[in-house]
Amino acid sequence: MGTVGSLISLFTAVLFYFGWASTDAETQALGLRDTVFHFSTSDYLLRSVDALYIPAWIAAAAALAAIGLHHLVERDPAHAQRVLRPLRFAWLVPLALIPLRPLAPAALDLIIPLATIVGFLSAAYARTRPPNPVTPLTARQQNAERLRKRRLWALTLLISVLSLFAAVSAYASAVGRGRAAETAGTVDDQFPAVVVFSKDDLMIRGGGSCIFRITTKGSAYRYRYAGLRLFYISGDRTFLVPRYWSPKAGTLFVLQEGDGHRIEYVSGYGYRAHECS
Repeated sequence: MGTVGSLISLFTAVLFYFGWASTDAETQALGLRDTVFHFSTSDYLLRSVDALYIPAWIAAAAALAAIGLHHLVERDPAHAQRVLRPLRFAWLVPLALIPLRPLAPAALDLIIPLATIVGFLSAAYARTRPPNPVTPLTARQQNAERLRKRRLWALTLLISVLSLFAAVSAYASAVGRGRAAETAGTVDDQFPAVVVFSKDDLMIRGGGSCIFRITTKGSAYRYRYAGLRLFYISGDRTFLVPRYWSPKAGTLFVLQEGDGHRIEYVSGYGYRAHECS
């Protein structure tokens, strides 16, 4: 139960870290910061789920392949020694990749941690397999050998966990930048259209937004704002952007729930064509 609990805790930590790192990269690419939106822990966890399907499938496939290879080693130890011998030096592969990082930093920031995990786990496995044929050991030698293996696996697992978070960070940054690019390109036609009614002038201007004075007698509101898009909702705060918003030139408007204004969400492309006319 302790091992299962530790794995669940590690998995949850990876999910949270991925959600935070991808959101941080996304908001920075949009010229913002994630602290603006007051994301909760559950928000970060939910934002990590969709992007981790493919890595999860790859990790499951790698685990099944490792189990299969282990069974082959167990069935034919003599033949396996020829394969395990070079694997003892698999930890050198990520070290050889480090000098190449300036050539493709975005790709190698992900490849190097993954190669570190595979290389160190493979080397530890090869170095802790019993020799073939098995050499008889004294009780003292057996204790020393068990201690050596434990230390080797402890160091390997520590390096693997640290490399896992480095790989998650690199992948999350790539995912976050991709989301930001998609957001910047789809604000006008994919984000929900918003109309805001207000008693007072909210000073919403620019970026394709428009303001109209309401002259209808008896109306509770004096201003109507259109040409806006829903960016995000967090608690009692609504984040809006003008329809021509971009990360390089745009304003994020924040409205808090209150009696002074009303927000309407309008569907359909027919409205968008005439929202400021």
